[in-house]
Amino acid sequence: MLFLTRQEIEILLDAPEESECVVSAYADMTVQDGFARHVDLHLRNEARAAGSALAATAVHKDLDANIKVVREAIAAAPPTARGLAVFSSVARKLRHVVPLEFPVENRLVIDEDVFVLPLLERWHSDAAYLIVLADSDEAHFFEARHGHLEPVRDVHRDDLHQQIQRDKPRFTYKKRFAKTEHERLHGIEDSRFFHQVAQAAGEHARSGHFTGLVLLGHSYITQLLGRLLPRELAEKVVGEAPHAMTSRPGDLTAEVSRLIECDRDAREARILSEYSARLEQKHLVASGPTEVLDALQQGRATEILFGSRHDLPGSRCYECGYLLGASVATCPYCQGKCRTISAAQEIYRMALRHRVPVHVFRDANSKANPLASAGGVAAFVRAEANWARDGQTAGVAETS
Repeated sequence: MLFLTRQEIEILLDAPEESECVVSAYADMTVQDGFARHVDLHLRNEARAAGSALAATAVHKDLDANIKVVREAIAAAPPTARGLAVFSSVARKLRHVVPLEFPVENRLVIDEDVFVLPLLERWHSDAAYLIVLADSDEAHFFEARHGHLEPVRDVHRDDLHQQIQRDKPRFTYKKRFAKTEHERLHGIEDSRFFHQVAQAAGEHARSGHFTGLVLLGHSYITQLLGRLLPRELAEKVVGEAPHAMTSRPGDLTAEVSRLIECDRDAREARILSEYSARLEQKHLVASGPTEVLDALQQGRATEILFGSRHDLPGSRCYECGYLLGASVATCPYCQGKCRTISAAQEIYRMALRHRVPVHVFRDANSKANPLASAGGVAAFVRAEANWARDGQTAGVAETS
């Protein structure tokens, strides 16, 4: 199975800013009508339209070479890939291919920036969960991301295959209780094995960003692990359920999906309630692309809230590099020249780079969703802005 990784996205985000254009192509590799893929026809039509539109520009000279790279990548795509992302720039010597486990819409984008918005949407839209399945002898760790479970770590009891005390020579009944380490004689909370499992869960959770933790196993084991976990991880336990020991991820999919779905529904309701309360009191909240970009660039954002709308225009100043959540020709701060960008992509990019959690709402088109009045994006902040926004920028943002 092909999984989208953070490293693949960061390779593209860390590319140096240059003036040469990049061809970003997304291909739907799923088979339609029983045997056919329509990606070749779509790419040919998009390339013809791009060639006509860019015929009088310097970008046209490298267009055919970049399109050839895209075609070669599609022809060599692994058969298990349901989607493909190809990024090519002959002038920059850039060629990067990302096979995807999910289908994408056929799309061809030619711009100075690498167009990674579909990848960022996918990465942030489905939160990652840590799954721990344990019994008295072993524990298995899984990561649940994008609907798939992947085994990541195993912990086994050290004394599982050791002889018990009564089977050893020169055994006396007086040594039976003094030497044994079995948890049923000393108490389950004193078991070194469960302390090792809790420690391993804490170490793995610190190595990545997980939205929640799911504990599976006998009830007395899951309750004990909940008490032994570090406080910051114990607060992220979103569900517990009994389950037989297994090392196959497929055996856990149904139960894990149910617990994660319940957590997502409860979390969305809780976040929307908090956003409505903050918005009503005008307290530590940023609404709209302009305010959210300001909060991210000033290090004030603590959580980003995204609706289903991602066609958010923005601007980047060539001189000072400041990002604006509206399409403007002149920077209101340094009077430099600006170029149009995708505000949604920049918000996702900065959130990923600064490890700010992002919550993408599934039912964001609902009329009762307050994000609709905020332009599709909002943020919780740790402090109010300590400067007044320029009137021109505020006016443009309100009318966009």
